[in-house]
Amino acid sequence: MKKLLGIVVLGLFFITSSQADDISDFEIEGMSIGDSLLDFMSKKEIMEAEKNSTIYENKKFLIIFASLNSEIYEAIQITYKPDDQKYLIHAIDGVLYFPNNIKGCRKKMKEVVKEIEVVLTNTIKSEENYPHQFDKSGKSMTYGVQFKPESGGIIDAYCTDWSDVMSKKHGWDDSFKIFVGSDELIKNMYK
Repeated sequence: MKKLLGIVVLGLFFITSSQADDISDFEIEGMSIGDSLLDFMSKKEIMEAEKNSTIYENKKFLIIFASLNSEIYEAIQITYKPDDQKYLIHAIDGVLYFPNNIKGCRKKMKEVVKEIEVVLTNTIKSEENYPHQFDKSGKSMTYGVQFKPESGGIIDAYCTDWSDVMSKKHGWDDSFKIFVGSDELIKNMYK
């Protein structure tokens, strides 16, 4: 039985169970790891989204912005294997933007983390703060909390605080992301 990862107060998700142990128990916009993207988008929509996609260095996984009408998120990213005709989902990201408001972003992240802690059992939790890899100046920062369920996969809740230079150069806003990723994706990300 699938469970929705959620925060009722924030309106980001809804909790339907008090505990979850498997990464596929979590849903973002009704999607879970292992679902087919074809259940949410047509093949034509997927092909259109692939025109602006990002591919992992190892070329084993592809990331698209899904054309879904979300009342919760400002953007949804989906990761799958480019050669998979079933378009099985290996990662889902829900994104909220916080233009020049990293304090608001970090507040939202802390609230989400508290709710994840209530729902997720048998997990390793770690906090990470580090300079963002795309900003060679080291002035853009990522602040996050990572959950690694014993059964595999990963859930990341993190904020990115872009430097003024990166924001102006690329038009990027500070943002909060909730990322749910499969064990297979995590094991293959850097190979």
